[in-house]
Amino acid sequence: MADIVLGIGTSHTPMLSLPAELWPSFARGDEGNPELFYASHGRVMSYQEALTGASPELRKRYEGPEPFRAQAEACQRALDELSKILRHVNPDITVIITDDQDEWFFDDNMPALAVYWGDSAPLIPRRPPPRARDPEVVEAIVRGYGDIPMDVPVASRLGRFLIEYLIEHDFDVAQIRHVKQPYGGRVARRYPTSRGELDYVKETPSREQGLPHGVAFIIKRLFANHPAMILPVFQNTCYPPNQPTPRRSFAVGQAIAEAVREWSEPATVAVVGSGGLSHFVVDEDLDRPLLAALERKDAAALCSLPRQRLYSAASEALNWVALGGAMQRTSLKMELLAYVPVYRTPAATGGGWAFARWQ
Repeated sequence: MADIVLGIGTSHTPMLSLPAELWPSFARGDEGNPELFYASHGRVMSYQEALTGASPELRKRYEGPEPFRAQAEACQRALDELSKILRHVNPDITVIITDDQDEWFFDDNMPALAVYWGDSAPLIPRRPPPRARDPEVVEAIVRGYGDIPMDVPVASRLGRFLIEYLIEHDFDVAQIRHVKQPYGGRVARRYPTSRGELDYVKETPSREQGLPHGVAFIIKRLFANHPAMILPVFQNTCYPPNQPTPRRSFAVGQAIAEAVREWSEPATVAVVGSGGLSHFVVDEDLDRPLLAALERKDAAALCSLPRQRLYSAASEALNWVALGGAMQRTSLKMELLAYVPVYRTPAATGGGWAFARWQ
């Protein structure tokens, strides 16, 4: 019988790979981001529209770049602690619950839930795009999602067992056994706007793509490029129309934990929720209640997270909901190491970066 011995929740924003002095340069990219979802308005808005309509109270939350250094240091201290505890516990297997963003999945095949169970999976360092607006920023970001090529060992036996367990318990799960290069395609952002649905489709040219960002960040930052065996689980958090509900994500986490408990092989298992919390716009009204519900193991609150707040990248909060489901019946207790809401512009763009462990 396997045993869950550790839980970890962590943000994986590109900002965590940048020194504080580069945060203002990164923030300038918000001005052209078409995916800025403002939960208070219930829709995606342009940066200029959001800036014009921002309340004085919201504008005041942006204090310029002065707080950035202290905020960056708080994030890095929390990541250092998560890395330390993961490597100290040294679980036999680490299940990583995350999402894909234009990496392996596109509109030709976008599963709501998928498990990768090949014997290994490649981590391929990314290439900065040609003619990048700010090469120093872009190069630091791509390093943050893996700077050493490697084949990462995958817990394929547990992966198959989990897939069969999920099917037996009425989850329609996609299974991935092989990485088939190259990857590329189109993904529409079907988010609400004042004029209906957002008319934006991102096209990614075909290229070699290793493990998606939510897994690669854990390998680079928490495992310090020395990963033990992992098992990647993907939720389609970002792209309507087949996003899981909070209730479904919580149930996925519960099912992962039950499968681990029923697996006949003796193994210690960690479960990581990778991504979130709110971004590309800070939404403390989403983040703080979610973290409080996780801390008190409030299943009802986690399952009833308001879906109207879960458009664009804020939807990665569902990875934490799934983690909460996995932790629900364990004796492990949550410790919030840091919650750092970073307002990087007067339009409240930025994110709520969070770091927690269950021990």
